[in-house]
Amino acid sequence: MALRPMPASASAMTGDRGRRAGLSLVETLVALVILAVVLLPLILGFTQALVTTNQSSITAAAANIARETMEELKQVDYGYLVSREREERPMGSHASFFEVQVEVTVVRDDPVAGLKRVTVSVYRTGSSTPVTMLTSYFTPRGV
Repeated sequence: MALRPMPASASAMTGDRGRRAGLSLVETLVALVILAVVLLPLILGFTQALVTTNQSSITAAAANIARETMEELKQVDYGYLVSREREERPMGSHASFFEVQVEVTVVRDDPVAGLKRVTVSVYRTGSSTPVTMLTSYFTPRGV
């Protein structure tokens, strides 16, 4: 079988089509740059959302620990309300990364009409800045 020569117009058409059929390297690079410009802010937004969610979870857990500690202190007799040094606060079966400090300040020293300010501070282990603080006032016999 013999090959027939293509007409001149057909070879010119396929030559143009052959050059235009694919993407050039420059076109591919431009498309990648446009894609990066669009996706980068989205990726940064998702990253910031994860960081914010994590920080909110830590703050909520610390606030719950402060509330629980304050509820425990409400059960203590007024005369036995004293400050406590920082101590680890266990979280169920998991190792804790929170420490709790209770500071009791006598505002009015009177056995009948006394007043104590109790501040519960919750810290991340090893940190000197509290994640949250909760303050309440206590009186003898619930006065």
